[in-house]
Amino acid sequence: MSVEVNQYIQWLKDNGAVYEKLDFRPDSDGVGSVYATATVHEGERLATLPFRLAITEKVARETLPDLNDHSSRNVMAYYLAQQKNVGDKSFFAPYLNVLPEKIITGLLFDDNDLRYLENTSLYVTIGERRKKVSEDFQRLSAQVPNGNVTWDQFLWGYSVLSSRSFPYSLIDPQYDGPSEVLFPLLDALNHKPNTKITWMRDGDVETGSLSFVIGQEVPAGEQLFNNYGPKSNEELLLGYGFCFEV
Repeated sequence: MSVEVNQYIQWLKDNGAVYEKLDFRPDSDGVGSVYATATVHEGERLATLPFRLAITEKVARETLPDLNDHSSRNVMAYYLAQQKNVGDKSFFAPYLNVLPEKIITGLLFDDNDLRYLENTSLYVTIGERRKKVSEDFQRLSAQVPNGNVTWDQFLWGYSVLSSRSFPYSLIDPQYDGPSEVLFPLLDALNHKPNTKITWMRDGDVETGSLSFVIGQEVPAGEQLFNNYGPKSNEELLLGYGFCFEV
C-alpha cells in the first residue's frame, strides 16, 4: 500500500470511520477498487462513515462566503480545488490525496474522444456543458480574492463531484434542494448495475453516520460494488467517464 493510502486509512479510523473487510487496490485495468478480505454476508455492514467526515455545501460555503450567488456544484468544486492546493494544511488532505489526479469525464474528452460521439446528443451536451462551466469558473474567479485556482484544478473538482457525490438528503432527509455531499470511504466502491446494497442513515445531522449494508453474499477476494441507480450510458459517460457495453 502507498504512503498516501496508509495515511488515508489512518485518518478514517482516527475520525470514527468503521470497516473491517475492505482492501483498497486497483483492479486489472488500474482503476481504484475495493475488494473483500473475507466473505461478506448478506445484511452485513460494509462500512460506516460519520457525517463529520463528509464534505458538504455548508463546509464549502463557510470557507467561501463571497460565493452565495453560485450553485452548490460550482462552490464545492472550487472548494475542493482550493483545499487540494493548500496541501496538508487541509483537514481533508488524506482523502484528497488518494483521489485520482485525472478524472476523464465527458467534460475532459479531447478531440479524438469526441470524434466517436459526433452526430449524437451527447456530443452537443458536452459542448454546451463545457461552455457553461467555463463561464461559471470565470465568474467565480473574479469573486474570490487571491483564489489561485486554475481552470484545470476547478475542472478536477467538478469531475470529483460529478463522479463521486451523493445527494445531501442522505444527511438531512428534510432537505429537498440540489445540494451534494462527498462521503470518503463510501465513495470508493465502483458501480455495478443490480448490485444489492442499502445506504443506511443513522442519527441526526450533526452526529449521525451513513452505512453501506450489503444485500448479497460476496466471497473473499471478490470486488465489492455500489449501485449508483439506473443511469443511461450517456449519463455515465458525461458524469463518470465510463459506460457499459451494449
